[in-house]
Amino acid sequence: MKKSQSRIVATIEVAQIPDDESARYVERFLSPHEVKSNAKAYLYPEVHATLSKMVRAMGISGVSIGSYASEIILDHIAKHHSVMRSVFGQNCKDLF
Repeated sequence: MKKSQSRIVATIEVAQIPDDESARYVERFLSPHEVKSNAKAYLYPEVHATLSKMVRAMGISGVSIGSYASEIILDHIAKHHSVMRSVFGQNCKDLF
């Protein structure tokens, strides 16, 4: 049986990340947020494992895999909303 490869591909560079950049990342993505929905979203197992490791390592009360994933997705939408509208605008009602 062939083992499937991870979909997470990263180029590892040996570089020093400035403390302020790390702090901005934690503030943006790993701040406590209450998720008030029981909606389900299925993640690739390797994505779930990566997010879980990060959340556990931070140990910040109120931060969950769901809140972390939501912040990542919100950031993606903010950065790509115009192309998302373009892709879906032809066949659907307004996306936003």
